[in-house]
Amino acid sequence: MKSILLARPHPFIVADMAPLLAALGFEPIRLESLAGLEPAGTAVWRGAIISLAISSSVGATAAEVVRALHAKAPRLPLAFAGMVPTEVAVQTIGRLFDGHPPEVVDVDSQRLQPRALGSVDTCLYFSKAQISDPTRQAGIQSMMAAHFR
Repeated sequence: MKSILLARPHPFIVADMAPLLAALGFEPIRLESLAGLEPAGTAVWRGAIISLAISSSVGATAAEVVRALHAKAPRLPLAFAGMVPTEVAVQTIGRLFDGHPPEVVDVDSQRLQPRALGSVDTCLYFSKAQISDPTRQAGIQSMMAAHFR
């Protein structure tokens, strides 16, 4: 089975995102701590989803998780999830990266202007409102399938 790392699990990601991932044949793997980022394990992950919430069970900030993932698996496609609208998340995500932040794509921007997915130059962002919207779920699943291939 294809695995997706829930690199900074938050209850809404686990509850709302896990069924979307499972429907695509992805097995969500919850990271318990940064020590769980072993190089051997990174080979089986198709990508990672990082919560932008203030707190997480991992006990590390989103920036610390991004740095640790880049150190262990620099080519791993990333996605972010949070409670804020995309416009706010784009600024937050940009601050998580040293140097050149990736282009942030959400379900609405991808529908209006499709972009190539699956590289480290692009990351996905899904807000809770988008994930909870049944009219957007097919688009979200399509993006995840392309990004985490």
